[in-house]
Amino acid sequence: MRRITVLLLTGALSAAVAVAAQGNLAQAGPAVPALSAPIMLPSAVPEKFTRNVFAGDKVRQRIFVPSYRVSFMVSSSASARTNSDRAQVVTMLAGAEPALIQAITDRAYADFIERLEAAGFTVVPQAEWSATSGAAALKKGAGAIEIQKMSRTGAGQSYALVHPTGLPSWPESGMPVNLGPVRTMTRELDATMVAPRFTVNYAYVVAKGGGPMAILSRGAQASFTPMIHAGPVIGGFSMEPWRVRVGQHGGFMEYKVDKTLEAPGDFGRVADEDGNSRATSAGGSAVDTWELRLGFGGESLLGNQKTAVGRFQADPEAYARLALQVLAMQNQIAVDELKKARK
Repeated sequence: MRRITVLLLTGALSAAVAVAAQGNLAQAGPAVPALSAPIMLPSAVPEKFTRNVFAGDKVRQRIFVPSYRVSFMVSSSASARTNSDRAQVVTMLAGAEPALIQAITDRAYADFIERLEAAGFTVVPQAEWSATSGAAALKKGAGAIEIQKMSRTGAGQSYALVHPTGLPSWPESGMPVNLGPVRTMTRELDATMVAPRFTVNYAYVVAKGGGPMAILSRGAQASFTPMIHAGPVIGGFSMEPWRVRVGQHGGFMEYKVDKTLEAPGDFGRVADEDGNSRATSAGGSAVDTWELRLGFGGESLLGNQKTAVGRFQADPEAYARLALQVLAMQNQIAVDELKKARK
């Protein structure tokens, strides 16, 4: 059984993750047909989708992948304040248990290798690259699932960081890690290192000041919209969001994606603060403090405050199918970029 590391969360989310971590992880994967079915892309892979920062030589024909990480969003919040008004949105995800997201990551990693080989690359087996002297010097962890919180003014997200079974985790840093060992491995293998960093989000969460007639009301708005998608997470020096790093003996080259990739479809249910539940395909919720002014005849001394709550309960089959779709699109974009840079 694979060890799961769970960092402290708050409320029901921490309890749900902890309980799931204590269960029999081997039972989640086989019961979900999407994990073994062919992955159908939800749309054509977009062109001119990335910003490229290339340094060093071109990509070699041989590729080794010592690190592959998927960040699954498990909670998200945002708030906006104008004068004494405050609008906020709070969401959390249940049903995407540790065993399920581990199985999704394993399948996505296999898909990435398949797409590399279909594009004509030779993928160095793990047994070969791990036997190099450079591999022995890699800074790495056990590869256990961890929850990482990220925040900025008015917004916060928590992600489950997952690596394929058998691959180690690397230190989370805004700067290139393991540069020296990777250079050594590149020379010894005559191969290029690729380390993808991908995301799976379950909703768009937005908060902003100024509702209808904002000049008069100075109201605030907040909303969430259910959608399995891949896109930027809150940036900072603690993660490497939305990038694929390609190690070269002369440095690193990377591309970053600014847009989102969507996999439309129903993936479960979402309940509000009163327990009212609906399908995710029915849409999200929004609050606007200007509406409070209209309803109560003006601004109170304490100000107007409103919260939109979304408690998501994922259907494992639907969630896995859509998550794999957005991961397969990220895989294909990575392969396309590597093909462009190949000698």
